[in-house]
Amino acid sequence: MKIQHLQRGPAPLAKMLLLILGITSFARGLLGVTVPPELISAQLNAAELIADLTLKSLNTIIDPSTHLKTIASAEVLKIHHIKSGESLKIRDEIEIEFPGGEINDRGVMFSGIPRPYNGISYKAYLNHSGSESHHRYVVTGFEDGFKPITQLRQHSRNRTDGSNGSGTGPFLYWDSRHFPIPYYISAPSFKNHPDYVTAIENSFKTWRTYNDVLVEFLSFGCNQSTKNENDSLNTIILLTDNWPFDSAAIAVTRNFYVAGTDADASAGMILDSDILLNGKNFSFTTTGQTGSHDVQNILTHEIGHFLGFGHEIATVNEEATMFASATTEETQKRSLHANDIAVLRSAYSGVGKKFENENMHCEVSKNNVGCLSVHSNSFKTNSYWALLLYLVLTLGLGRWIVTRQFISK
Repeated sequence: MKIQHLQRGPAPLAKMLLLILGITSFARGLLGVTVPPELISAQLNAAELIADLTLKSLNTIIDPSTHLKTIASAEVLKIHHIKSGESLKIRDEIEIEFPGGEINDRGVMFSGIPRPYNGISYKAYLNHSGSESHHRYVVTGFEDGFKPITQLRQHSRNRTDGSNGSGTGPFLYWDSRHFPIPYYISAPSFKNHPDYVTAIENSFKTWRTYNDVLVEFLSFGCNQSTKNENDSLNTIILLTDNWPFDSAAIAVTRNFYVAGTDADASAGMILDSDILLNGKNFSFTTTGQTGSHDVQNILTHEIGHFLGFGHEIATVNEEATMFASATTEETQKRSLHANDIAVLRSAYSGVGKKFENENMHCEVSKNNVGCLSVHSNSFKTNSYWALLLYLVLTLGLGRWIVTRQFISK
């Protein structure tokens, strides 16, 4: 059974309800990132300033490119390396720009890009920001370019107030009442790569195979979206041009979530997750092609971010799925390691229903885009419409109602 134009299903309804409820203005965003280690090393080696410093103050402002930007004031404690001709000495103050931050009820955070904390000392790898201020810098080398001198990180789960568990706010999570989590594959972006679709589906299966976790996903086939936005459509997208993030990022995951503190029952609840593959700067493969990144390897890591998990601490297990960097032809992230399983169980422990045969397969080719419905005993000839009704009423609408209740308090 082939169903054309799957986007005509829940997409218009989802957008209409989101418009009515205005969820976007109440949600925060977070992004996860995967980077090749050689590019991180190159960025660190090319840093114009390497110094130990202590943050003195933070100020968040509106920035069109990243929504928000934080300006941190820092005192220089020690200089390890400085660009020739630079006039900077111990106890001088400098400013550092960070993408993201929090202001009023909104916030944006990038997993893989450091989050600054006031009063903490760091070893920083910095480049000039390009602003008029001679002493304003930006961090280079992602997480490796701005590390606390005393390690703060305690867990590989993202919090609303800090990437990778460094903060004290609520953890990000999918509400177990809304499992299985539906996801879509962007048909236009994968039109010439039907082999990628199966690799993506296998990546999701990796995280849901354990019987003692609540996690379950439901493939809902294709949609036509190529946008990374809070539209309640969890979409996997391949971008071959107009990549909006750092060119060194192989893939990026963005989570939109409910703002609040531990006192708010819905704080940290994820509303929407999209995964973007950087097809502009990297090539991908499912067959081990030399010089390319394995699709399933990268997607399995990004689905960890999709679930609200942060990066593995490099000194613990560099082979873990949630280790921050990936090399070409690498496949070790296709399967979970002990630390990945531990964080999965800590976040989603319990026994949940598994939807073994009720997924839809997004079928893409050069001339055709469709959706193949995989039937089970409980979903006969009208399985597509049964699934559609189930998702709209039980998953999507339920999540909107919970969010609306939280916002109305």
